[in-house]
Amino acid sequence: MSDESVITIEIRGHEKAAVQAAQRVSDLFLSSGPCRLRRTPGEDEVQVFVYADVSRGPGEGGYLDPDENQGAGAFLR
Repeated sequence: MSDESVITIEIRGHEKAAVQAAQRVSDLFLSSGPCRLRRTPGEDEVQVFVYADVSRGPGEGGYLDPDENQGAGAFLR
């Protein structure tokens, strides 16, 4: 894995939806998994980051197979 293939995805929204979206991204790509929630005082939305390795193209199985996503996030933690 090279750092050039790792992207940062910022997700903003209500907590339940933001965490669910982050988890869905993490299920697809080799990733950090949802990182710590950040809240801005006085705002309803939260912010969640996911760091994902997008180096694998569609022809190379760019998405994780269902059995691969178990523990896949450990590589970036």
